Amino acid sequence: MKKVYSILAVILLVLMAAGCSSNAGNEKTAKDQSGTTESQTDGKQQESQSDEETADSNEDVSNELSSGSEKVITVLEKLKTNLETNAENSEVIQTTGKDLEESWDAIEKNVEKNYPEDYENIEESLYPLISEAKKDKPDTTAIEKLMNETKEKMEAFKEKIGS
Repeated sequence: MKKVYSILAVILLVLMAAGCSSNAGNEKTAKDQSGTTESQTDGKQQESQSDEETADSNEDVSNELSSGSEKVITVLEKLKTNLETNAENSEVIQTTGKDLEESWDAIEKNVEKNYPEDYENIEESLYPLISEAKKDKPDTTAIEKLMNETKEKMEAFKEKIGS
């Protein structure tokens, strides 16, 4: 008699397990089917959103480059002031050189990607300027020349992207 109850208990468990797993499969199929419909609808919405996002993205890049360029120009003006007032203090010049490098690094990739010719033009004077400013004994004459060139290029670039 114990064998019969044991066998019935096992059969009952197997049936319950089979019933639960087939119900879970139906729910999953229903979710998959509704998900397909949703993803098709989402695809159409995403297409229209991507057009808007591209326009917004271009505007964001332009705004970022404009404000970043202004920051670089501000640091160049600070460097000019430091040359006039603290030319003998190489630490001040070095610190300003590092600030210049950091402000350029913030926009460098976007400039390179979106304006490759301007990027090369600016860097012809900018990197030698940064290098000279970071030296232990910077050459103030060379810095002043490179700084003026770089500032002119940055102002022209800012005007270009602003229009």
